Amino acid sequence: MTDVLRKSTPVLMVDRIEPVLAFWQRVGVEKVMDVPEGEGAAARLGFAILAGPGIEVMYQTATSVQTDLVASASARDAFRTEPQQAFLFVEVASIRELERLMHGERLVVPYRETFYGAKELAYDDRAGNVVIFAEMPPAT
Repeated sequence: MTDVLRKSTPVLMVDRIEPVLAFWQRVGVEKVMDVPEGEGAAARLGFAILAGPGIEVMYQTATSVQTDLVASASARDAFRTEPQQAFLFVEVASIRELERLMHGERLVVPYRETFYGAKELAYDDRAGNVVIFAEMPPAT
């Protein structure tokens, strides 16, 4: 096996980044870098990196993605530049502690135990993406 690959971080395309910040702050994930979009009173986040223990996720607005694309017909045809729903799977130490921290967030999959022994809950990240939190069974 080669050691070419180092890390994978999802970049989620959304209409607005600001609403997801409070969602992630509940579990200790903070904005560590951002790029503004627009100027003055209309300024908002165009891109942000969120990070916490064991996790990194990036958010970028559809408008920002459009400005990043090469202005060629082939680039425009190769990419969808509207927000797209994603599903993230995040392992946690305690599903009950996670449930306590996320109280009040929009639950989209209630508590369940999977056939492989994971205890799971899933929430809307306030941008239309689904974040599945899972407490995995102990290794045997």
